[in-house]
Amino acid sequence: MSHVSTPAPQGQPPLHTVQVLGGGSAGSSAHVRSLSTGLAARGVRVTVCAPAEADEAYDFAGTGAHHVAVPRRSDPASVAALRAACADADLVHAHGL
Repeated sequence: MSHVSTPAPQGQPPLHTVQVLGGGSAGSSAHVRSLSTGLAARGVRVTVCAPAEADEAYDFAGTGAHHVAVPRRSDPASVAALRAACADADLVHAHGL
């Protein structure tokens, strides 16, 4: 199966999607890695917000995504990191959060 990159319309920035992992279970982490790979291959700007240990295990940056380390807490610092990462997103897709 070939992947065709669809560029953004001329003069417009590429779409930006944020994938958010809460618990980072093996199933949801593998799913986010797969989504990130496909989206990045199609020219979508992808950010993955996940605990550092999930990125170490699943190498989200290796898919072409930008990783933002967000601890598995609901403290103000974690909420602020998520808010900043999602500020310019066209789509936020949350998994287990």
